[in-house]
Formats: sequence, structure tokens, C-alpha cells
Amino acid sequence: MDYLLVKDLEIYANHGVFQSEKELGQKFLVTLKMGYNMKKGATSNNLEDSIHYGVLSKEIYDYFRSESIDLIETVAYKLIEFIFEKYKIVQELTVEIKKPWAPINLPLDTVKVTINRKKRRYFLGIGSNIGDKQKYVNSAIDKLKNTKSIELKNVSEMYTTKAWGKTDQEDFLNCAVEIESYEEPEDLLKITQQIELDLGRERHEKWGPRTIDIDILFCDDEIIYTDDLKIPHPYVQDRKFVLEPLNDFAPFFIHPVLNESLKQLLRDVNDIKL
Repeated sequence: MDYLLVKDLEIYANHGVFQSEKELGQKFLVTLKMGYNMKKGATSNNLEDSIHYGVLSKEIYDYFRSESIDLIETVAYKLIEFIFEKYKIVQELTVEIKKPWAPINLPLDTVKVTINRKKRRYFLGIGSNIGDKQKYVNSAIDKLKNTKSIELKNVSEMYTTKAWGKTDQEDFLNCAVEIESYEEPEDLLKITQQIELDLGRERHEKWGPRTIDIDILFCDDEIIYTDDLKIPHPYVQDRKFVLEPLNDFAPFFIHPVLNESLKQLLRDVNDIKL
């Protein structure tokens, strides 16, 4: 990764919890580290193929001073959102905000917060077996597409399949999508769960009927195991209704635990009755 560094941009602004900070203001030092491929700009010698750090600095200066916010953590994350939205070529971003005049009545050099985010490729599985299944699946896709921190990259064909795990229920309509997002996996899970709630999802029993189900299947080649989130999804290799749509756009993606392509996993599961 190539990086552009803007270090300690000095900005006088009115952020802080105390009323005196809001009224009088104080000095902040903002550092940005932006990761992106610089080859196009480097070889063309054309500023339009790169990021104009003078323009960037003025944009950050103006944005930083545009409102008064209590927490510098909030300011830092708003800058993350602003830069990723404005500069699509950025793949990784670190924002650091120093507050050298922090009102704590003790000697210190500075207080600072640092937030780092990077874009990841996620594969999601989407399914419905209640009511207007097509409408629920399309609505889920639209909600993902309209989430500011998410870019929709690919959508598979739709597949009608028998229920898995608990078979005494209606057939499912399933698809898979590829998205790019700078959301952390745990934060993306909260987003998908909120979409499920918005579309009437109720959790009464494991593998039971549902208006919509959104599973995070893969996150790049990362392996995550927590109480709330397991990536890769532990049943990917057993579910033809997941592997078929994934193979529409990513047949050669390698499962980071099983070390097999999705194409091979689909072959392996094809003779299993679902």
C-alpha cells in the first residue's frame, strides 16, 4: 500500500464537552494517513489521478470547523466517513486528532485519539421464506446499497431452495452479494441485524421461518471467532444454497480455513441431498 501523510494540520475549533471549550475554542492538530495505489498518478504525472493534498487539507480544515461536537472520537469518525465518501480511491485511512490544550488541570503534552479503518470485501448470504420473498430480498439489497459505508459490488442470481436444518417450512429464495465496506465486521453485523429488524425479522427458533436473513459469510480472508460473530460462516461448506449463488461471482475465492475454492466446495456438496 502507498500512503499520503498530512501531519499535524493546526485547526482552531470549538469541540469539547465543557461550555468554555464550545465558546472560546482551542487548538487541535489533525493527522491523516491515507492508503491508496499511487501508480496511476505517479506514472501520468497528472494531479487529477492522485489526491491534491492542498485541497484535501482545506476541505478537512473547513469540515472540522463546521460544527461543535462534544467528543473528539466523534469528530475523528466523522472525518473517516467524509474522506471515504469524498475520495473513493482511498483503501485505508488513519485519522489522528491531538488536543494539546485539553482542560484537565494537569501537566501533559497532548491528548489524542486515533481511528483506523480499511475497506474490506465481504460476501453476504440473503434469504427469505415468508410472504413476498422477492420483495424482502430486494429490499434488503436496496438497504445495503443505500448504506453510506457500503458499496454494492455484485449480486448473484436468485435461487429457490428447500429449507435447511429445519425442513418443515416453506422453500427459501436465496442470493449472495459482494460488498466493499470500511465497517468493522462487528459493526457490519449490527447494520445487517438492523436491516433484518426493519424488514420484520423475528427470532423465535433456530433455522425457523423468517422474512429476511442476512449472514456474513466471508470477510476477505480473515478468520474471526467471537460469541456474536464467526467468519467464515461455519456452515458455508455444507449449504448448496449458499455455495451456488457465491459461485455466480466468486468461484475461485479460497475458503481461508478449508483452503479450497468455492467452486470445489460446490462440487463436494452437490451430491448431498438438501
